[in-house]
Amino acid sequence: MGWLLALPLFLLAGFCLPLFPLSTAVNRFVQRQPAGTDERLAAARTKALVLLGLPLVGVLLAQTGLWAAGGSGGWLVDVFALWGGLTSLLYAFRLLSARDGQIWIGQLYSSALALVWVGVAHDVPPLLPALGLAASLLPLWFLLDDLNGRFGIARTGLYPGLGLRMPRFSALFVAAVLVAVAIPFSPGFFAVADLAFGGAGANELLTLLPLSLAWLLWTWAGINLLTGIVFGEPRGDLDYVDLDRRAMLVRGGGMVVLALFGLVLVEWVL
Repeated sequence: MGWLLALPLFLLAGFCLPLFPLSTAVNRFVQRQPAGTDERLAAARTKALVLLGLPLVGVLLAQTGLWAAGGSGGWLVDVFALWGGLTSLLYAFRLLSARDGQIWIGQLYSSALALVWVGVAHDVPPLLPALGLAASLLPLWFLLDDLNGRFGIARTGLYPGLGLRMPRFSALFVAAVLVAVAIPFSPGFFAVADLAFGGAGANELLTLLPLSLAWLLWTWAGINLLTGIVFGEPRGDLDYVDLDRRAMLVRGGGMVVLALFGLVLVEWVL
């Protein structure tokens, strides 16, 4: 009967470690625009704190559910792992057609964090993978907010060729996209590796299939995002203002901190 206690805890965790359709709440929050008295709730820094905090709450609820289930909830954990894998692939496919920056990163967040359930089912400690996947999105999150402030919207195809007009910003943007899609040596990459190596011994198909397909689709979507913003022919009717040195150092420093966190994940995986 322990699974009866675990089920509501897992469902609550599904809001934080997104499971479709529970994940719609997170995506609506990410896409929320500043307006009136609610402006602070929609600010980029507030959203960043929430997106970092949600995985912590989700991991706590999931671990409590595992404790409540005891030895009788193995089948329930497998169901949630399958649900998480399918959710991740759903959002990864939707990511390919996303053009708005906030929608894009919200769907990547849902796709990435849903994979934590695959690790939960196979006794992989979920805390560091969840933090690694969430933290990897922060540099891109703030750069997309910069685009939103400069041009009124962060959307691919509206202002191509930023690499020629804003080289400092574009260099950071390329690095942020690569980190977000979990290229090797990023925190997201080692989080995915931790989930893969830890779960493959228990169930190769349930573990490696969603992880590898989602990672492939993230990379494809990242190339689409760069193609529509960094590369191409710049428009002549827009005013382009690149980042100053101080802003570039601050954002670059944040990526260095992420790289150090990646080293922590390396030691954890190895």
